[in-house]
Parts: sequence; structure tokens; C-alpha cells
Amino acid sequence: MNSARQLNLARAGKAVTAAVFALALAGCGAAADKDEPKTSESAASASPEAETVADGTAEEEVSAESVDAVDLKVGDCLVDDPDAEQIEAVDVLPCTQPHDTEVYAAMDMDRGSFPGEEAIDAAAQEFCLAEFQPYIGTDYSESALDIGYLTPTPTSWTLGNDREILCTVYRMDGEKLSTTVKNSNV
Repeated sequence: MNSARQLNLARAGKAVTAAVFALALAGCGAAADKDEPKTSESAASASPEAETVADGTAEEEVSAESVDAVDLKVGDCLVDDPDAEQIEAVDVLPCTQPHDTEVYAAMDMDRGSFPGEEAIDAAAQEFCLAEFQPYIGTDYSESALDIGYLTPTPTSWTLGNDREILCTVYRMDGEKLSTTVKNSNV
């Protein structure tokens, strides 16, 4: 059986930087431009590939959106497999785009004092293994996917009232996922 790996999730608060905000605004402006009718000049200069995307017959690549770690939810697909000891934000995009990791389960631990990293790791491993088959559709021991999990840190537990464990999956061979793994039997 493959061992699950543990990652600590730092949830110090929702800090939105000016760069992320500016990027979001720039994205909104770009989307508004696409809705305007093409002039004969812009239509003449557009490539056939651009017209195919505009017609909706080919899938358009979507840029990743930076999301605070506290806002992750089941079904979110992450651009990179977060392998840092503590993370505060991750890049999320639609699961139809190439991605490394998908969040497949979430649970809140009981309130109280911080139980310690070993207790949280044990709870995360037990929960994530139990939730693997219902989400993926195949047993963990037969899957091409491996488990990761994001857990609260002592600081996020105390200061941020963070009790959430998030289970993630990724391909063991390191290849990117190109669709959701939900009910994929992979």
C-alpha cells in the first residue's frame, strides 16, 4: 500500500494582495472585450484558431486563479501539487485544464486544544483513505493515484480557528490530470 503524505496548511487569514486584485480586474476587462462584436478590421486579422475558440468549438485555455488556502473546497483542481510545509494560497483552475492535484474530501476536526501533529496526521490518513473509493470509484490499493492531505498548523488552529483537513489526489507517475478524478475509476 502506498503511504499518504502529509502537508501542513497555514491558514493565517484571508490576505488578498494588490497584485492578485489587479490580475482579477485585468481578467474582467479581457472578458468584457471578448463580448464586444468584432469589427471587420479585427475579424480580418483574427486567425482561424482564434475564430474556432470564439465559436466555442474548441476549448479555450483558462488562466489559474490564486485562491486562499482557507477557501479550497472539494472538487477544486490545483495547478501544482503543494509540497511546501505551509501554504497560504494556491493556483486553482477548471479540472478540464491540465492540473496536478484535486481536492476530493474535507472534514472538520472537533473543537478543543490543538491535538498535536501526530493525532491530526492519523485522523487525516484514516479519513482520506476512507473517502478515496467513494469519490474516485476504485480502491486506493488498485489506483494510479496517490493521496495527499492538507492539515491545520498549531498556529492556524489557535489563531485562525482552523480545524479542516482537506484530502487531495495526484498521479503517482507525476503526469498531469486532464479531467476530474471524481468517479473516474483511475
